[in-house]
Amino acid sequence: MLPSMSLHEVLEEAIRLRDDGRPELSLALLDQAEAEGHRDGWLTDNRARALVQLQRHEEAKRLWTDLESSEDLTLRTVALQNLQDLALEARVSDFQIEVQALARGLSWELERIRPELIHASEFEFALLEEALLTRERGAPATTLALMEWAIAAGFQSPWLEDNRARALVAMDRVVEACGIWRVLAETAALEEVRTAAAQMLKTLQREEQKQAAQLKEQALLEQGQEVARTQGPQAAIAHLAQGLLLFPNSSRIESNLIDLLRQLRGEQDQHWMELTPWMQDQELLVEVFEQVLLASEGQLSSG
Repeated sequence: MLPSMSLHEVLEEAIRLRDDGRPELSLALLDQAEAEGHRDGWLTDNRARALVQLQRHEEAKRLWTDLESSEDLTLRTVALQNLQDLALEARVSDFQIEVQALARGLSWELERIRPELIHASEFEFALLEEALLTRERGAPATTLALMEWAIAAGFQSPWLEDNRARALVAMDRVVEACGIWRVLAETAALEEVRTAAAQMLKTLQREEQKQAAQLKEQALLEQGQEVARTQGPQAAIAHLAQGLLLFPNSSRIESNLIDLLRQLRGEQDQHWMELTPWMQDQELLVEVFEQVLLASEGQLSSG
């Protein structure tokens, strides 16, 4: 290293040497820089990276652990991320066993995740490739299982979450998928991930709204069943009438409401069965209107 090299120049050269597959020379350069008076946490970070390339993981771990107390927030964040990566690296052989077992349970033969993968970064990339294969071959549930396993194992690529969302869309779980993409669009460090997430949100906006309404309608119906079970049909009728105010075109809510009203009339009106089916239907339609009107008046008075 020339004495005139700035800290920035030292770091650039250290990175270039590592990228060229010469970590020993990168370490020697960093040693010389420190001997000539350069002191900086990024020198330590680059030293640790060179040590990892030389398979001297414990030494690298000690350096990054020291950097966790740095005053530089970015440096602390980088050190923490690299420590997490080291922890993953140490568990790749275990991951191989776990993923093979997961795939067997899903009746899926792994193609991209191979025994010769020994580095965490390679393993993570293979997981993403496997996710693409499973989706392309019509097995989104397998995609989802692989991505959820990877995230739980500690892998942190935002593309894992992106692939999880794409699997959910293929399984008609659009609302959950859009929830994932909304987080990615706001927080992902990679611009391409944010862009991809924003595009998917735009593409699926109408479908998300439609499915969200369907889910809300289904939840309301299930709540109605629970209310009927715990509080009786009258309380459930009031609940479903409120539901029709929210979903005035819902044939499912109206049908459930009519069924409950029919049940109540059969229990309370001894002359009910004397009416013709047509007359019963007309009376029930009137009662539906009356119940919705009561619910509407209740909302107005409480408002």
